[in-house]
Amino acid sequence: METTFRLKTSELPDFVTVMKTLLKKEKVIEITVRPARETNLEKVETKEEYWARINRAIENLDKGENIISFTEDEFDRFSSELREKYKK
Repeated sequence: METTFRLKTSELPDFVTVMKTLLKKEKVIEITVRPARETNLEKVETKEEYWARINRAIENLDKGENIISFTEDEFDRFSSELREKYKK
């Protein structure tokens, strides 16, 4: 399993707690940290807006909506294209 999470640094303590719960069967995980490119996470949101956003994401997952899926080969090709595009 591989996934990307975008979050504010202030959300890290809660994130770690959730990840411990979700990945309790895993003995080792790998975490890569880098500054995020332009996102809407810098936008100040109320606690209610935050939870509404999280709940919408959960509902999307439950319904199978707004989900992008791909094979490992498709991911590798796309990743290679992005690396070439953003090479400095």
